[in-house]
Amino acid sequence: MNKVVHKVFLLWDWEKEAAWLNEMSRQGWQLRRVGWCRYEFEPGEPGRWQYQLEMLQKNDPDYLAFLEDTGIQVVGRLFRWVYLRRENDGTPFELFSDTDSILRHMDRVLTLCYLLGGINLFLGASAPYSLINLVLGAAICLGALPLALRRHRLARRRKMQE
Repeated sequence: MNKVVHKVFLLWDWEKEAAWLNEMSRQGWQLRRVGWCRYEFEPGEPGRWQYQLEMLQKNDPDYLAFLEDTGIQVVGRLFRWVYLRRENDGTPFELFSDTDSILRHMDRVLTLCYLLGGINLFLGASAPYSLINLVLGAAICLGALPLALRRHRLARRRKMQE
């Protein structure tokens, strides 16, 4: 019997979301389908799959085909997010092979956060009765701040190693 879980993860919390999916896998629940704050699991061998998420820059069928060729399956998509899995071989499931690819992924997430936050701040400041937009915009921008700081530290560390 399948299991449906409703859970909220924020844009900048993809690593927490992946960790939760991996914990569900260890408990014997394998991701079958994903939707807006909705996860459908099916029972399976505990820990068989490892999960990872990535925000795509654009819909790139060649990139997704490349992932499939390396044994990585696309389990689901939600807007620009893809939910990926591969069989657990005892090694960490890392999508990003170098610091530059990690920074590019962080940039994609931060760009979307700042775009959504900025639009809401603009709407909140320009229209009457838009306190909700103002609060939402501020919350998005402030929520993304730890990711922006992490990105800055990573970029600075990479530059020092050059």
